[in-house]
Amino acid sequence: MGIRTKSLLRAASLLLAFAGTGAVGCAVAPKPPPTQAVTQQAPAVSWDGTYRGSVQITALGSSIQRSWCETDPQMTVQVVGNAFSYAMPHPNSPGNPTPVYSGSIGQDGRFIAQRGSGTMAGTIVGDRMEGGIDGSVCVYAFSLTRS
Repeated sequence: MGIRTKSLLRAASLLLAFAGTGAVGCAVAPKPPPTQAVTQQAPAVSWDGTYRGSVQITALGSSIQRSWCETDPQMTVQVVGNAFSYAMPHPNSPGNPTPVYSGSIGQDGRFIAQRGSGTMAGTIVGDRMEGGIDGSVCVYAFSLTRS
């Protein structure tokens, strides 16, 4: 083996050694920085509007006269800023109470309004508001449509 052959072999050996480290030839492309998850909030949903429909008695507490639970069967709920207050008169009940249920509506359309031992709860889907009112001695169901 001549000097020239030994030099070529030595150069080839060095090239192979460097090739394993990525130092020869094309540079190894740097890894892109890790992507960060972009957190997007769901767009705000507005349930605002006037909902009209009916409310009906579905149950009575023991020893309660049905007339005491009677209320206007036409129900209207005004929603502003995804919040509402609904006054429910009981003109035939002793003392003529008118409980007011106030609450807010979540992004998913669900709502719960507490008043003492009474609860008004339901959901809005599209333009329909449906739910129930459990006034502790009188229980109601309602179904309303946004107009």
